Amino acid sequence: MTIESLKEYVDCGREIEYLFHKKRYSITYGTIDGKEIISFCEYYKYTSEVETVDELLLLSRDGYSVKEMWCSIDEESVWIS
Repeated sequence: MTIESLKEYVDCGREIEYLFHKKRYSITYGTIDGKEIISFCEYYKYTSEVETVDELLLLSRDGYSVKEMWCSIDEESVWIS
């Protein structure tokens, strides 16, 4: 998948789930203290909140950044709603 596709999905507010190394991750959205946030987590693990897609790309789990994960998966590993 491309970084451009992830940015487009986030800009449109699309809920994103994907599979990377047999683990499921999600990107969702919300509001905290009046600020729009992007929420990232591995299923049933702690959640990180950021304000921009560039910050999202830098988040990491198990030694891989969101950017590295996203660039290494294919369309069959991604679910968009």
